[in-house]
Amino acid sequence: MQKRATIFQYADFDIDALCQLASDLRGGQSCSCDPCQIPKSGSFNWVVNVSFDDGVEWVLRSPRKGDEIVSDDTNLSLLASEAATLKYIKAHSNIPVPEVFAYQDSEDNDLGIPYILMSKAAGSALQPAWLSSGSTGSCMTQEQRTKILFQLGAITWQLSRLRFCQAGSLFEESNEIKVKTCLSRGLLVEKRDILEDVPRGPFDTDTDYYEAHISAFLEHVKYLPLAHHCFFAPIPARSEYDDQTDHLAAVDLWNNFVAIKSKIDGSHNKTDYVIAGEALLSLLAEWTPRLSGYFANEDKYRFVLHHPDLSVDNIYVDEDFNITCVIDWAFCSAIPLPMLLVPPGLPQARDELDESLLPAFEDGFRHALEGNLPEEALDAEYRLSWVVSRNRPMWLFARFINLDSEADYYLFKALWDAVATCNQDMLDFFRSMQASDKYRLLQAELVDEDPAAEEMARKERRSHGNDVRALAISRKLTMVSEWASRYTPACDRGIRSNGSVFVADKKLWKWIGCCLKSSVADGKGSDVDSHR
Repeated sequence: MQKRATIFQYADFDIDALCQLASDLRGGQSCSCDPCQIPKSGSFNWVVNVSFDDGVEWVLRSPRKGDEIVSDDTNLSLLASEAATLKYIKAHSNIPVPEVFAYQDSEDNDLGIPYILMSKAAGSALQPAWLSSGSTGSCMTQEQRTKILFQLGAITWQLSRLRFCQAGSLFEESNEIKVKTCLSRGLLVEKRDILEDVPRGPFDTDTDYYEAHISAFLEHVKYLPLAHHCFFAPIPARSEYDDQTDHLAAVDLWNNFVAIKSKIDGSHNKTDYVIAGEALLSLLAEWTPRLSGYFANEDKYRFVLHHPDLSVDNIYVDEDFNITCVIDWAFCSAIPLPMLLVPPGLPQARDELDESLLPAFEDGFRHALEGNLPEEALDAEYRLSWVVSRNRPMWLFARFINLDSEADYYLFKALWDAVATCNQDMLDFFRSMQASDKYRLLQAELVDEDPAAEEMARKERRSHGNDVRALAISRKLTMVSEWASRYTPACDRGIRSNGSVFVADKKLWKWIGCCLKSSVADGKGSDVDSHR
């Protein structure tokens, strides 16, 4: 039996048809596609190289089937939209992006797969240099990082000039680029694309766009798995611990705690997220008017293109750290202008940019507009650059509604503290909402979605194994937190009837870790109660 070529790891396709297509597109130039190459793969797509005899290289990119993040149909829409977006950016800006030579959003073609055939990104990915510690390679200097951010500021200004009268994603129809359904991450990822009661756009106003994303968030937290998201029990972050062993021990404690009664996918946690999601509407209503003065002169074309994953993996540079290409424009859409004017997260989109690099991003934005606009138009554009350093709430909002964090509690608290004008403490707000009839009734309705008792017990056993100490700690913490009684009338609560909402945060895990270390050192056993 002949061994299957490694190039077909993700899908079978006609290599001869690919080479013929590529050759025809270059006027008959000979090319080849090595069947022994191993496709490069990301979360959504796989890629192989096509090499021409004159040294030019192209790439074939195709969606992965059976994606657990979005459906196959959504992946096809993302492919078609990304191809249209790249074409539009190439034609209307100087942003370095791959050139699209051909694409098909179905299997009904000579290759037998949906694909984009495009130029190979020049340079190399920024990721190795940015993340290098210096021990195995040369670490980037602050000056080099500043240079990257300056260029990203200029790219962001160019994106701010690509404007549309609706929010949504770009598609090509009859050789025209049109704004259609919105394929932003917040409406699609983690199977949000299958939710039926979510507006998909295109959207005519900023408010319509924001409300649609909050709607997707609310439907997600009520009816889809929440993975590792537990609002009042954020995962311990590595940055909070000097020692990796202590951090891993804290994560184990967290895993054991949330396994009791299936806290993550339980109705209490889901209702907590609904309270937070519905509060976002009020917070946005307070925040967006504060930005209105900066956009006073904006016309109806106020929606702008945005790269949702401007990470070190998708930025390519040359040896002098000049940006040579920006790749992976899937999920790109025209969005409200305030959402574009947020510094990119580096190294990954979910990371908050180091404050020392923020001025370089703003300088790049200003430098680009000064070199491309007449003097009489500068004042209005300067206002946009000022938004960047004042727009952290919009970054927090985007992170939270996309559930792109391991600590949603801290994101929401930071947003609340920055925006809310009600002078009410966030935990007091949650306490009052948990006591309201509206959310007590919702929690009672969501109980039907809770895991069965057998499933809860299975998760507890899988998490704790035979570790009696870990099980005891988790159960005692659950009892003290009164996790299951937060949506009951105050008269039915116990020791926390008049207290604040229980938060299983870094202080708790560090305290328990110290107790456990101390008990072992003293030879007194492992009962945390002895330290209370």
